[in-house]
Amino acid sequence: MNSITIEEFVNVKAGEAYRLFPFGKIVKNGKVREITPEFAATVKLPHFKPAIKLGSHEDVTPAGGHIKALEVRADGLYAIPEYNDKGTQALLDGAYRYLSPEIIWEGGLENPDGTGVISAPLIMGDALLHTPHLGEAASLYSVEVIETNKEQIMNGEKFEVPLTVWDKLTAFIDSRIHPAEPVKVEVIPEDYTAAKQERDEYKAIIEQQKATAVLKERVEKFETDLNEIKVAPELAAILAGLADEAAAAVMKQFKAMSEQINVTAIAGEQGSPADGNVDDPKAAFNAAVLAVSKEKGINYNAAFEHVKNTQVDMFKQAFAK
Repeated sequence: MNSITIEEFVNVKAGEAYRLFPFGKIVKNGKVREITPEFAATVKLPHFKPAIKLGSHEDVTPAGGHIKALEVRADGLYAIPEYNDKGTQALLDGAYRYLSPEIIWEGGLENPDGTGVISAPLIMGDALLHTPHLGEAASLYSVEVIETNKEQIMNGEKFEVPLTVWDKLTAFIDSRIHPAEPVKVEVIPEDYTAAKQERDEYKAIIEQQKATAVLKERVEKFETDLNEIKVAPELAAILAGLADEAAAAVMKQFKAMSEQINVTAIAGEQGSPADGNVDDPKAAFNAAVLAVSKEKGINYNAAFEHVKNTQVDMFKQAFAK
């Protein structure tokens, strides 16, 4: 059986030369380059025939043909192409109006036969596009050569080009060396308003319970103090509702009066006359104060002043010197 060695994987036909770019100044990304006949004469092809891509600079884009030679003419640098069926049909259909050469401006590309480096400028390919960078003239796409580990890696400018394999690899390595900080996401309950209201209600209940406990303790203390000076303990609730300073002033009055009043008469241990009259003037005055306090719902001190001002004679008899 005879073996067949295939060296060409494309079926192409020669095409008409076309201009890659004209002579004159060309601006790309703010950088101005002067294309002269002398410069155009130095532009070379690499060790392969660069692809003429259909519609994009991406390396996976199908080629409509290849550039097999370059030629300097009176108005610029021209490419001598060869087209495959897709390229020929694209030209017949008028599918693309403009072109965008891929060029290495500085550096070079290692020659795989070991004869050294093919120095820039180099035409690395061309792309047929709908929108050019240089209007009716040409659209340039620069290619940089980066040397790493003695291998030549082609990397395009960031212009309609996806990340190369090298970019993706270095990005992956960098993400492992410098992992991104996790994003803190605040989780908000769906029914936050209802939860807040329920929390406030529980808080109010707890505060009320604390206030009730404090008030109870305060009433019990006043009851103890009032019992010691033989004053009606039911006044403790009234005293507990007063501010500390006011309650202290009333208690001082109670203590002062208890020293002047017949304790046995206040406590009622000896009883009262059958007609309801009290013989002891001080006891009678105190009984009147208690009656007013109960009737009007006022504290003892206020009742004392009320009886003092309304029953002047009783007050004078009770506290006559």
